[in-house]
Amino acid sequence: MALLLNCIRSGIPAPGSGKPCATKNRTVKLDAYLEQARPLSLTARAAISLHITEAYFLKKGLKHEIVDEFFDHLWQHPLQQEPKAFSEWEARRGDLVDFGLTDDLPDDLEGLLEPAGITVEELFHVVEAPVEILWGNFFRTADDETSLAYLKNSLVIAERNGIIFPTLSPYKESLFADNHGWGNPISQITRDEWRKSGSIGALGH
Repeated sequence: MALLLNCIRSGIPAPGSGKPCATKNRTVKLDAYLEQARPLSLTARAAISLHITEAYFLKKGLKHEIVDEFFDHLWQHPLQQEPKAFSEWEARRGDLVDFGLTDDLPDDLEGLLEPAGITVEELFHVVEAPVEILWGNFFRTADDETSLAYLKNSLVIAERNGIIFPTLSPYKESLFADNHGWGNPISQITRDEWRKSGSIGALGH
């Protein structure tokens, strides 16, 4: 009961879903992290969210070719620097990206969720965050606050599942103030460093 009274409700804006409850210390940590991430570009925010999503899948033991394709595809995004290349990349987005954009759960994953202890609604919110940070801004003016809200959703998921927040230092040069919110273009070497250095594990608690 004491723990319950010390909780602060925050989290994923899902109609009809219960909000996760975090202790004050955890909420302060989350808010401080989010403020440090605020100057970062949409590309960097998506990368951070993607690392949390990957850690979630690892912790839950949810493995499938569709999952691998999802991560490989989204990590190709920072390298799409020409309109034609971007259009071709976006057209190959795959079933799990579509799921994050409110499409149906891919059939191949239906039988894998219950053994992993995952609901369809929970998986949607895990996938939705990195997808919406990107697709929610591809065809409109960059939305700073909404993209931060989706990043916060990822952080809430991380807290709830004992996942360590990714380090922010690899992304410090990729700023929202540059290139209409997307940050300056990065090289494949930098992208590879982002993907490697930001990889995170899950805590066992």
